Amino acid sequence: MDEGISRLPERQLLEHRDFIGLEYPALYMCKPKRGVKRDESKETYKLPHRLIEKKRRDRINECIAQLKDLLPEHLKLTTLGHLEKAVVLELTLKHLKALTALTEQQHQKIVALQSGERSVKSPVQADLDAFHSGFQTCAKEVLQFLSRSESWTPREQRCAQLLGHLHAVSSQFLPGPRLLSPPPG
Repeated sequence: MDEGISRLPERQLLEHRDFIGLEYPALYMCKPKRGVKRDESKETYKLPHRLIEKKRRDRINECIAQLKDLLPEHLKLTTLGHLEKAVVLELTLKHLKALTALTEQQHQKIVALQSGERSVKSPVQADLDAFHSGFQTCAKEVLQFLSRSESWTPREQRCAQLLGHLHAVSSQFLPGPRLLSPPPG
């Protein structure tokens, strides 16, 4: 054993043969610190991680509950029973898109009024005008078809009722000029 130690300054490195015959039971019993830290850190990591995750879920649930409270009643009534989280998020998106579109329309009106334009039609008004125009065109086609029909006598009452109904709808629900001629009478 003294031989191995005396050779140490010459080589400056220890080799496996230098340890032959020597027993170091204390070395085998010690675990590296990294292993100890991992085992302990798993347990110590789980508890804070669970708490952090629970707090995160609680914050998400609280925000969804606040969104649910902010939704207009008519949107809440579109679903039956309990509103699921996904439904609350979908309804919120739908409502925000509607509000954004309304805000954009109002902004366009303000810009148009500031620039001096007198009447600016909103997209909703433009859609109503297009519907009105389509309804009037359809009613004219019906009127032309009925006027071309030669046998008015057996169906005269039904034709008059249909034309009266088209007139009523045209005047009651649709603004603008009345393009239909009065029903034959």
